Amino acid sequence: MDGRICVWHEAVDDADAGMARRKGCGQVALRLTIETNFVIYGVSRNRFAVEIDELVELARAEVVALALTTAFEVDQERADDVKRARNLEWLRQRPVVTRVPQPGRWDYATWGPGSVFASTELEAIRSEIDRIVLPTHYRVGTVAPDDPEYMRRWRRKVTDVQHLLAHHMSGNDAFVTSDQYDIVKKRDALRSAAGIVVYTFPEAVQRARAANS
Repeated sequence: MDGRICVWHEAVDDADAGMARRKGCGQVALRLTIETNFVIYGVSRNRFAVEIDELVELARAEVVALALTTAFEVDQERADDVKRARNLEWLRQRPVVTRVPQPGRWDYATWGPGSVFASTELEAIRSEIDRIVLPTHYRVGTVAPDDPEYMRRWRRKVTDVQHLLAHHMSGNDAFVTSDQYDIVKKRDALRSAAGIVVYTFPEAVQRARAANS
């Protein structure tokens, strides 16, 4: 296996189909997008430590690819200096975890290398994800930019949307999360509206093992 990662420009509606296309062709069979909790739990070891370790090892063996969205940096703004340093060190020791950019969003994050302009098509997908993931009072048309506390909460919620959009842009097979309330419980709607396949941590391990069999 030469370690190449297939790059697809469309979202894969069926992760099994995407895996089947690449399995046995000398390329990574399963491409997973991860979010901030993957790193947090990898450091703290208080949840999903076994699953995280196995996925990292499968990435090192070039069975799966792991990509963290750049919305991670926004999440880290809420961490203290010690936790932020530990999280970054954990990532430094695991270079198999690559990065995927998030689309720029006004009033959300400073534009830089981790942000890209969104296409008209992606703006339509963003509207669908907003509708599914965000409570009504955090959607476009109801935002209260003059209320700092409201904007702090809004920014935190919108980070979930940014993670999902970055995943959609990447064309990876599935988005891996522990967020049961905001994402896992809404995964049928996300798949129907945006072609986003969502796995829990244990499900990701199960699929990765299948890719390695």
